Amino acid sequence: MTSNFTSSAFLLTISLLLNSIEAKSSESFSNDSIPLEKKKPTSEGYWGGISLNIVSMAQFQGDLEDYNASLGAPQHLGMKLDDATESWRFELNPFEYRQRLIGEYIGLTTGLGFDWWHVGIDDEHMLYFNEEEERVMSTVMGGDSISISKNHLDAVYLRLPMLVSLRTSRNGDQGMHIEAGLVGGYRIWSQYKTNYQNGGVKTEETVGDFLINPYQLHARLAMGFGNVSLLTEVSLLPFFEENRSPALHSLSLGLQFAFNGK
Repeated sequence: MTSNFTSSAFLLTISLLLNSIEAKSSESFSNDSIPLEKKKPTSEGYWGGISLNIVSMAQFQGDLEDYNASLGAPQHLGMKLDDATESWRFELNPFEYRQRLIGEYIGLTTGLGFDWWHVGIDDEHMLYFNEEEERVMSTVMGGDSISISKNHLDAVYLRLPMLVSLRTSRNGDQGMHIEAGLVGGYRIWSQYKTNYQNGGVKTEETVGDFLINPYQLHARLAMGFGNVSLLTEVSLLPFFEENRSPALHSLSLGLQFAFNGK
């Protein structure tokens, strides 16, 4: 009986040893004989990042066959477009996806971002909407008893781009690049805010929306070197709602700083 027990133990030990050798051999074959496929890094475009811009307006009246166009806003609105500290645009684009078309050199870029417009109004005008004439107009603030401390328009858009992206380097943070296309947006917040003092009485007024266009469609062009781009955008839709006079189209020019090379 002792002999049978010893034989069984011996056979069990040999069986476990062979199973162990087979398992190690299989693992070694898996690691050494079949190379793991390396995953390509995410392609980098020039949408993701931040931008700082000065803003202006252009007036457009008529249609494509017969029209009048001029740079700047009507004087009676009092927009302070010649002061970059009063009228500006700040862009934050945290999400980006670039689809390669020809290696890293040509691609399509999309993503999501936020666009904040701030347009200052001078201390001699207060904006309002004339319902009879369907026009954004202003009241001239006269007299020494009235003092305006805050007077500005603000609007924030959630945006989606569709851009053609070209560059001279395989790496997003190197070489020259150009990225151009269209950007669509939807207004998620806006206001017209005025703080003034009249005869010693302080008044704060905030009007939501104020007929700022809820939709945005911009032509966009960014060109530069590495992570820095000279950026310009031109609005294809009016700044104020459709069919509201005056027909103002926004313009911006600034610097874009991409998040590439992390």
